[in-house]
Amino acid sequence: MPATLDEIVEIVSAEGGVAPEKLRADVTLAELDISSLDLASILFEIEDRFHVEIDPTQISTDMNLGALVDHVNALVVQ
Repeated sequence: MPATLDEIVEIVSAEGGVAPEKLRADVTLAELDISSLDLASILFEIEDRFHVEIDPTQISTDMNLGALVDHVNALVVQ
């Protein structure tokens, strides 16, 4: 099942403590000021929900939410 931006926004909001209205496809993880612990929690939740394994070295704080959705979807089809 492919990930949608809405689903990623829901996870980032819940796990990262960020208000959903701040979450857009073009906002980067760095702009959201998400701690490394929260980022790990976000990635674990994404892995659980979409049944994928994310290599954390491929996720940078320069990545925006749209790119994160694309990355998850690339893993889903593998």
